[in-house]
Amino acid sequence: MSNTYVTALIESLEKKNKVLDEILKKNEEQAALLKESEFSFDKFDKSTEEKGVLIYRLEKLDEGFEAFYEKVKAELDSDREKYKSSILKMQMLITDITDKSSKIQAGEARNKAALEAFFKGEREKLKAGRSGVNAVKSYNRAMNMLNKN
Repeated sequence: MSNTYVTALIESLEKKNKVLDEILKKNEEQAALLKESEFSFDKFDKSTEEKGVLIYRLEKLDEGFEAFYEKVKAELDSDREKYKSSILKMQMLITDITDKSSKIQAGEARNKAALEAFFKGEREKLKAGRSGVNAVKSYNRAMNMLNKN
């Protein structure tokens, strides 16, 4: 096995790391959108779609890395000393990737809770509006009955 294969593995992990950075930015963008006084469904939806594209890219990078790693795993294991520095670099990248994945999951949970709270508030506003409309209808019915008599 040549160093080209090891370099390809490292490059794949670096690309994955960059995509995770972009997903973290999208999470922050969505958190900011959820805090705005005038929530924009369009902006949030656009951000969600963009994040979906990034997640798809991440999945493809994962698949490629896993398939490639399976091909070279035996060589890496059998000659660890030869690839020691490359293995350490991959381990560092994997640690970064794991940390970023955890941050993304935590951010997703916060954004989900904020979005649920927003929708709950909107539902309560709708209920209050319906109650007001029903009160007006009841008042009008009562007044109409009084006027008929």
